[in-house]
Amino acid sequence: MVPLVMRLMVRPKQGRGFNLWLPVILIWVLVAALLLLLLPFVLLAALLTWRSGPGKGLLLIYPLMGGVLWNLAGLHVEVTSEESEILFDFR
Repeated sequence: MVPLVMRLMVRPKQGRGFNLWLPVILIWVLVAALLLLLLPFVLLAALLTWRSGPGKGLLLIYPLMGGVLWNLAGLHVEVTSEESEILFDFR
């Protein structure tokens, strides 16, 4: 499932941190519109470069991006340093 929100939490070792919930569904709508606008150009580039080889790879861009976005849900990244902690959580 494509994630709808992202949680960003930044906590310094000293003091207060902050916690943001970002609606990434708005970003996916913009990305989908951009991909639809670029689709004719990608198809034309794939057709023109089919014999030399890169055309076949260009046609795989859309399914591969869909797979990456679909599997992004559930991603949980925690980064800890001596000064702060950062958390990215896609839901």
